[in-house]
Amino acid sequence: MAKFYAFVSLLLLTISLFSLLVYNTILNVSSSQPIPPDAIPGKIAFQKQACIECHTVFGNGGYVGGDLTKVYEKSGEAALKEYLVHPPILTGAKQKRHVQVNEQEAEAIVAYLRFLNTIDTLDWPLNPNKRNESVQN
Repeated sequence: MAKFYAFVSLLLLTISLFSLLVYNTILNVSSSQPIPPDAIPGKIAFQKQACIECHTVFGNGGYVGGDLTKVYEKSGEAALKEYLVHPPILTGAKQKRHVQVNEQEAEAIVAYLRFLNTIDTLDWPLNPNKRNESVQN
């Protein structure tokens, strides 16, 4: 019976230490780069439009629409606003358009995407062109 109590005590101690480690990590990560005030309405609009159902951000979400983690860097502010306000017909779809938003929501979402672009992802997602160049060298 003493072995059982020792095992349970050790298990509870391990779980407690792990929980403390997770809690401390969450506190450090969330406080390291707070979302700027101008990006908050964009995050809310992003969630309201359910963009994550089709698109990924930091590898999470749907895979139909592509990754938006660094889309601001690739496309630029003007192109993103134009795409959101005057959406094109989606490739492979029969006359189905991307979700359309008004100018104000588009500016807010672009501000959120600008913020996402500032987060250091350690060169993730991998650029297939860079990978091919490193293999060839």
